[in-house]
Amino acid sequence: MAAEGRHSQEHSDRLVAAYLKTRGYRHTEAFFRKEANLPLSEGSLDSGLHQRHEASVPDYILFYNEAEASNPNAYERGYSRLRKWVDDSIDKYKVELRGILFPIFVHAYLDLIVRELRDQAKHFMELFRVDHSELHGQDIARLSAILEPQHVSENDLAQNFRSNRYGLRMSRYSFELLLSFLQDNNFMLLLRIVNEHISILVVSTEPENGEDGLEKDQTIGLVGQSVHQLEDFNRQQLALGTLPPDMPFLTEIERKIKEEAPPDAGELLEELEKVKLEATADSPAITLPAKKLIDVPAAIKSLRETRNRVQLSSTALPSICCYTFHNSSSSLQSLTLSPDASMVSGGFADSFIRLWDITGADTKTSKSGFKGEQGAQSSRRLVGHGGPVYGTSFSSDRRYLVSCSEDRTARLWSLDTFSNVACYKGHNYPVWDVDFSSQGWYFATASHDRTARLWSCDHIYPLRVFVGHLSDVDIVRFHPNCSYLLTGSNDRTARLWDVQKGTCVRIFKGHQGAVQTLAFSPDGRTVASSGEDHNIILWDISSGKRIKTMAGHTGVVHSLCFSKDGSVLASGGGDNTVRIWDAKRAEVRELGVKRDVTHSIAQDSMSHLGTYPTKRTPIYNVQFTGTNIMMALGAFQSEG
Repeated sequence: MAAEGRHSQEHSDRLVAAYLKTRGYRHTEAFFRKEANLPLSEGSLDSGLHQRHEASVPDYILFYNEAEASNPNAYERGYSRLRKWVDDSIDKYKVELRGILFPIFVHAYLDLIVRELRDQAKHFMELFRVDHSELHGQDIARLSAILEPQHVSENDLAQNFRSNRYGLRMSRYSFELLLSFLQDNNFMLLLRIVNEHISILVVSTEPENGEDGLEKDQTIGLVGQSVHQLEDFNRQQLALGTLPPDMPFLTEIERKIKEEAPPDAGELLEELEKVKLEATADSPAITLPAKKLIDVPAAIKSLRETRNRVQLSSTALPSICCYTFHNSSSSLQSLTLSPDASMVSGGFADSFIRLWDITGADTKTSKSGFKGEQGAQSSRRLVGHGGPVYGTSFSSDRRYLVSCSEDRTARLWSLDTFSNVACYKGHNYPVWDVDFSSQGWYFATASHDRTARLWSCDHIYPLRVFVGHLSDVDIVRFHPNCSYLLTGSNDRTARLWDVQKGTCVRIFKGHQGAVQTLAFSPDGRTVASSGEDHNIILWDISSGKRIKTMAGHTGVVHSLCFSKDGSVLASGGGDNTVRIWDAKRAEVRELGVKRDVTHSIAQDSMSHLGTYPTKRTPIYNVQFTGTNIMMALGAFQSEG
């Protein structure tokens, strides 16, 4: 009994000494070790255990296993046993339990690196990386480059894992099985990872059969919010309706039609009456600049296009016009079509923008004002940026163009004088994307500094800064009613922001790669997202839930666009194809409805309506005109 008492006292003394060391109380630790007759230096694995986290004696004692902590191979042994236990579990619980492996793998590897156990870390990575290469290949490649403790503090991915909890959704019985396994086998190092770095939402429902369920996919990974917060997050009320009609402007349009009395005046007035009735109960309360008389002709043209619009469906696919750009694939960074499909802008790595008039009109009568030897194929260069131009966007009236660049600025260009009229500075790193609102005046930018920013043309400073993404913001798009902003990021999420409050109101989580393209449906109630994982996901904005996943592309998807009636979705990608999808088919995945084990992503190909291959031309941009003709833009890639 006396021996046991001495062992217990010595064990407690070691715990207190380790606690003092982690808090940086070096002199107190040395004095305590001397008084307690403990060695002045202990080479145990627990040095630096809580190097980056607040620690407390109760937590240390609760999760402390001295034998395990002093064993350099403890992580490998514990993870290997956990992996085998998960694989041997019955199918009903295996899917949920498998989700715990990746975050534990990441933090075990980082812990080994921080404690300078390089050989064990290298062997651990080589031994178990194959488990996660399919779903997390890019993350594994980035983690394997971390070889020194200082790399952990310099690597963005490592910092994201260390600073944010990894979210999981798990049934109560699966959660109890996991804790029982870790505790019964005394795997306290793994249990500490679960306690500190993983947020598990325990639900009372039974686990779903077979593959991951819809809702579970939305709450897995790093989103900067706990899974409990995420569910509350996506319950916020939204105003997704169309903008209220601008009655004075519509009255002026009506007066103009009656004054000019074109042959189709009666049909145009009928379309105008429909526009007056478009407002819905959940229309946003947002103030926008008043329309001008100069906008009336364009509005009448839009009414005429609406009247002549082709109705698309699964049996009536759109006509497609593809523009191919030659001798430019190595330097062309982006392609954008103007709203009226009359001009194309291209951003180049040589720091300039080139504009093309694609109306086919003679240059002497073309509204573009281009002058050149090639007639309708002439172009203009806009010079001003100090780095590659990554994105451009036309204003709705086609009088202005906004661009963004590696030089950390956005620039506003007049298309009347083809000159730079303003430069907007505020981002700290390259700006990847820019988007004009449908009503003009306001535009938004997305940057490597992990922020999106809202600007107005008459202010050279940002009006709002949207902060929350854990990595680069790659793309930004305005909601059709201009009250919300949607961003896609390298952190694999898309986020919806309230423009007036500057707060995030929805987080869409489900992609296995960076989100690089986004598109709103015309009614503003559905959004499509895609990117590096080649899959296209449709989301219901109101509920924040996924409608369906559509697979088919074999390369990165660069662009998405809904038809004007919202029935069809077009996509263009790096696999040299344009694809058409049914945007109305709900299938069994709609809004969280459970599916049978036999269902898989492959069955979502029912939504795939058509594939249109190009000749070595990756598609950078797809867009529907007002009459539902589809335009595709790409750069030809020569062999070799």
